[in-house]
Amino acid sequence: MCETRSWDNLIFEHKELSLDYDNLKTVNKNGKRHYLTPEGNAYPSITTCLSILTKKAIMEWRQRVGAETANKISTQAARRGTKVHLMCEDYINNELDIDKFLPNEKEMFRSIQPTIDAHINNIYAQEIALYSDYLGVAGRVDCIAE
Repeated sequence: MCETRSWDNLIFEHKELSLDYDNLKTVNKNGKRHYLTPEGNAYPSITTCLSILTKKAIMEWRQRVGAETANKISTQAARRGTKVHLMCEDYINNELDIDKFLPNEKEMFRSIQPTIDAHINNIYAQEIALYSDYLGVAGRVDCIAE
């Protein structure tokens, strides 16, 4: 069992990551997000590419539970996921104010915190756009760290 950091003693170290570009601009093509590379290529987001894999299962679930229930569950889950994602970002940035979150959000974060503490440090980047000419895709990475 790993020991979690105290809220007063956040100690993630941040290192500089050097890329040949500042950021990638995004455009929508046929309702799908694409990233523009410095060379002028427009690559679909990896999320766009992967969304094809789950669409059928999601539609079947929506039909089973009904549109109203599906919308309610999806909205709550998305909101909760966004909050926990923000908590992880703030934590890794040594800026987490846990008191501004709801109890269920805190509980979810605390279930993730030991894994972050045990496996992540030396943060090189958060929320930056990356792309692959080889794969022809792009996307925004949550975190690059040791």
